[in-house]
Amino acid sequence: MGWIKALAIGVAIVLVFSVVSAILHLLYLAILAIAIGAVVAIALRARSRWRASREVKSRERQAKVPQAPMALPRPEPHHKAVQLQDDVEAELARLKREME
Repeated sequence: MGWIKALAIGVAIVLVFSVVSAILHLLYLAILAIAIGAVVAIALRARSRWRASREVKSRERQAKVPQAPMALPRPEPHHKAVQLQDDVEAELARLKREME
């Protein structure tokens, strides 16, 4: 009967060791997850601050550079082609008159 008690105590010790080991392992994983989350949060915050400072610098740069006057609008190519065609017809009419 004594050997059954010893076996029960041995099994209990193994079970307690396993449960404590599992709890410690889960605690380790939780701490690791919190640390990774903190690093990601810090990186995202630094990235947003970097973008904001870059936008401010860009606005300052644009404010320092004087705005160039707007270029005159260019005529459409279609109008230019019509004008060239009219010029060619006028030139042909002039040449015909000279030949007569």
